[in-house]
Amino acid sequence: MNKELDHVAVAKTDIPSGAILKNNGNSIRIRDTIKKGHRFALRNIKNGEFIRQYGYAFARSKGIMNGELITTSKIKSVLPKVDLKTYKKPGKTVFNKEYLNKTFLGYKCKDGRVGTRNYYLIIPSSMCASETALQTALALENDGDILRKHPNIDGIVAIPHSEGCGCDSGLQIDRLMMILKGYVRHPNVGGCLIMDLGCEQTNYEKVYAYLKGTVRENLKPIDWITIQESGGTRSAIEKAKSIIKDRLNQVNNVKREPLAIANLIVGTECGASDSFSGITANPIIGNAVDKVIYGGGAAILSEVPEMVGADEMLLLRFRNLKTFHKFQNILNWYNELADRLGMSMEPNLVPKNIEGGLINNYIKSLGAVMKGGTTAIEDVLEYGEPLRKKGLNIMQGPGNDPESVTGVVASGATIICFSTGKGTITGDAICPVIKIASNEDTYNRLPEDMDFDGSRVLRGVNIDTIGEELLNKIIVVASGEKTWSEKWKQRQFQVWTAGKLSL
Repeated sequence: MNKELDHVAVAKTDIPSGAILKNNGNSIRIRDTIKKGHRFALRNIKNGEFIRQYGYAFARSKGIMNGELITTSKIKSVLPKVDLKTYKKPGKTVFNKEYLNKTFLGYKCKDGRVGTRNYYLIIPSSMCASETALQTALALENDGDILRKHPNIDGIVAIPHSEGCGCDSGLQIDRLMMILKGYVRHPNVGGCLIMDLGCEQTNYEKVYAYLKGTVRENLKPIDWITIQESGGTRSAIEKAKSIIKDRLNQVNNVKREPLAIANLIVGTECGASDSFSGITANPIIGNAVDKVIYGGGAAILSEVPEMVGADEMLLLRFRNLKTFHKFQNILNWYNELADRLGMSMEPNLVPKNIEGGLINNYIKSLGAVMKGGTTAIEDVLEYGEPLRKKGLNIMQGPGNDPESVTGVVASGATIICFSTGKGTITGDAICPVIKIASNEDTYNRLPEDMDFDGSRVLRGVNIDTIGEELLNKIIVVASGEKTWSEKWKQRQFQVWTAGKLSL
């Protein structure tokens, strides 16, 4: 990206009207009070001219003077059309010996994949079994002796949800099956018990038939229990506890070992973003993601509503035009769904985003996609679809944090890097989530939720230096260090319901 093309700057602190600033030897007189995180013009931007930040357009000017505050009344949220004739295939990813030699302590699975955690997972096949599954997990995990006797198990967790019945038997059920399969076969899961009520659409027969063709036998213990055939709630919980206790020695029979970071799959997410997210936290994540990929690993970038308007930025990074067209198809799907439902994509920009300085969806997107770093985009996946390729992948998914993270983990992510401007506490049921604060206020205000201070970029620390620090944080967390969301047992799991315009 060429920041020399930028027409705007972001205020690191409040700037009073009348202040004189220097930019590349030129003086800028500030014409309005500029609040922290908001944008002002670095030069006159003529009526009809596209306004750029990070080197890319995010709006068209209605006529803005040097030093003026950029507001919605002074712009039109339109973008230049992307010219496919400018496309050139990216070169092959150049691996780096320094990163190829980096290791973490992971759990090696029988199928060769590597986990960063080792959970026993209780999976309700529907909302009807969800509360019973949760009560079973809590009863076992609250018995402190069980985990003390099994030190290689990170927890006994349930993933309650609101899917599985009372809906159409097509896409909605298929999506749930895809997500549940991703969690059953996930390398962070050492064993699981699937619990059904008995009469729902996703009962034993449906789920077993689906998993039989997609999950190899004998990779991990997978058991089943039906509440209606077990004497009801209390009896089912006691029977489930007995089954699980008999399996824990087998699940515990694994130890961490040094493994190359080529085995890592980093999922990326942003939530409660502000203007600094695209300047600090997201580029830092992108820098660390690049390093994992230079070491032979993989990463997943999702949140498709937050990629709208980033075509120009991303075009030259697609491995081929076929992959770019797959990306356009998932963008178009979102827009078409919104049209069919008589809704808009605009609410992806929430009031706190605007308060934090994000003036439209396009500038939010330009900052959001920086989580994906700079390497070639190798593939585009559907929501929860298993990862096929090393390197950077884009997954169809919403901006809604729990739904997005759930899909990214189902696709195979074994660790999540999550940037935030205003602060968020979201975690995941089976995957460690590292929170990267975009600004110092949030990092200091939420000291027991933020894992990493990205605001140091604003104080002059080089992004590559901080990206290296984040990579080291990824390695120690992947090796077993608990993040704040894990300490507080923030174990979110939420399936993106098929047909829902989730932003």
